Amino acid sequence: MKFFKTLVNWTRPVALIAVVALTHTMTHAQTVADIVKRGKVTIGVVSGAPPFGTTDAKGNPAGYDVDVANLVAKYMAVPVEIVPLTSPSRIPALESGKVDFLIATLAPTPERAKAVMFSMPYSAFELTIFAPAGAKYGKLADLGKKKVGVTRGTTQDVALTRLALPGTNVVRFEDDATSAQALISGQIDAVALPSTTGAEIMKTRGAGKFDAKFPFSLQPNSMTVRKDAFELKQWLNNVIYYIKLNGELDAVSRKWTGSALPQLPVF
Repeated sequence: MKFFKTLVNWTRPVALIAVVALTHTMTHAQTVADIVKRGKVTIGVVSGAPPFGTTDAKGNPAGYDVDVANLVAKYMAVPVEIVPLTSPSRIPALESGKVDFLIATLAPTPERAKAVMFSMPYSAFELTIFAPAGAKYGKLADLGKKKVGVTRGTTQDVALTRLALPGTNVVRFEDDATSAQALISGQIDAVALPSTTGAEIMKTRGAGKFDAKFPFSLQPNSMTVRKDAFELKQWLNNVIYYIKLNGELDAVSRKWTGSALPQLPVF
C-alpha cells in the first residue's frame, strides 16, 4: 500500500508537467516559422459558395478563395492542404486547430473579432437579394411578410436581420447552395446572397427564371487567424498588400467574377 502511495505521489508532478506542456502547446502563438517548420500549411475555405468555393470536374476544391490560398502558400513556400468548410463551421474549425487560418469569405465583424483576428480585406462583394424574374422587389420594404432565405451566421444573415422590416420572415439554411436551392424549389420568396455567388448559382441552376433584384449591403472579406497569432496576421497583411500591388489578386478576381478587384477598405 505504501508503495502505491509513493507511486501516486511521484506521478503527480509528471502528470502536472504533461498537462502544463500540453496547455503550452495548445496556447502557443502560431507563427509563420511554425508552419514552415511543419512543412505544410492547412487553409480553410468556404464550400458550396461559387465562385468563391466550389469543386472542379475531378471533385477537387476550386474557386476564388482556393486560388488566393494557393497564392499565399506560394509565398510561404510550403505545400498547401485545402480544407472545404461550411459557413457555420469556419470559425470552429480554426479555433479547434483543424486549419492554420481561413481564406473563406469571412467579413471582419465586431462580434467575430471577439473570438478571432482578421487581416486587411482581400476581396469584397455586394450582398444582394435574388428572386424570381417576375417578382417586383426593389427595396427591403417590398419583402415585408415574405420568406427570405439566408445562410446561417453569415454577413447577409446579420445585415438582413438588422435591416429588414418587421414582419419579414428570415429563413436560415446551412450554406449558400442550400439557400439558393430553397428559392429555386419554391420554399422561399427570395434569398440574400453575395452578388457573385448568387449570380453564379442562378446562371447554372435558375436558367433565366431568377435574377438579382437589388443590393442591400457591402461585405469586405478578410483572412482569419486565431486570437493570439499576431505575427501570422501581420505576414498575411504583407502578402495581401504585395499581391494587390503586383496584380495577382486582380487576376484572381477577373478570373472568377469577370470584374476587376474592387476598391478594398483598409484598417
